[in-house]
Amino acid sequence: MAPVVLRRAAATCAALSGVVHLVLLGHGGLLMGLVMAAMAVVCLPCAGHLWRGESLRAWTMIAVMNAGMLILHLGLMRSNGAEAGSPGELEADVSHHGGGVGPAELHEPLMHLALGFATAELLLVLAAMCWHLGLRRETRAGETARSRHRRLQGKTTPSRQPSRTVK
Repeated sequence: MAPVVLRRAAATCAALSGVVHLVLLGHGGLLMGLVMAAMAVVCLPCAGHLWRGESLRAWTMIAVMNAGMLILHLGLMRSNGAEAGSPGELEADVSHHGGGVGPAELHEPLMHLALGFATAELLLVLAAMCWHLGLRRETRAGETARSRHRRLQGKTTPSRQPSRTVK
């Protein structure tokens, strides 16, 4: 299991990412609102699962969703900049003409905030994977760091001492 601090940090980022998606519900048209609602529906339960205890499913969902979100956001930002001259121009048009309720100035900072959360979550997933791989390596070798340290110092653990039978 990953350290509690690691999974709780990932859970906090996932919850905040879900909240950002809920705030973005009013930005864009109906389709964009449905996408934002779907993302929030995915983010918030994973945050709860990671907060209470980890599971491979929760870590995998966070990794896949955040990788997809990074690719999608960076692609949108790149295409917006290429077509409109700057990312802010097209986002302002989407917010004003797509039936959005929030000011256009909020869309870009919220998008950058969501990208920051996605990046942080991916880094936390990578740290958790490294943690798990390190523990598996020790387990597969049949020796923990403490028992290896004792063996190298010439001390043996009670489980490794030769058994003596009394006749």
